[in-house]
Amino acid sequence: MSIVTYIGLNFSVKLNEYYKENEVEIDYVFSNEENRDVVKQKHFTTPYIYEVLEKGNPIWQMNEYQKIHSPYNYEKSKKTFLYLCHLLKELLPQGDYCEVYICWLGEEDEDREDELKINLNNPQIEVLNIYEKYFIRIEN
Repeated sequence: MSIVTYIGLNFSVKLNEYYKENEVEIDYVFSNEENRDVVKQKHFTTPYIYEVLEKGNPIWQMNEYQKIHSPYNYEKSKKTFLYLCHLLKELLPQGDYCEVYICWLGEEDEDREDELKINLNNPQIEVLNIYEKYFIRIEN
């Protein structure tokens, strides 16, 4: 099984167009249409669902546990998340938002563990704790 980072947008994107510096890629990697439909119905309000392939370190490891027990991996995850924020700042029109949901493939219909809201103008990275089954609304 794999952990999937789903991203929902209010507009369609060309797959692989937003891929730079080996950090993240917006594409379809592990999921199928049925998995994405479940995420869309259960968690998202956005109509276009993709995956974020994290080439660096997964963003779900950017949390207090990793900060204490594996600071190197935490820093790599933070770098990946900062890159994703930078990409979304360029991609999302002002006033728009996207949604991110992280879960194990096949567990899309399970309940969320927690929710976060992030503003790209002031993301406050140091206080974020991101784990699996987290829903994140990212606003520009």
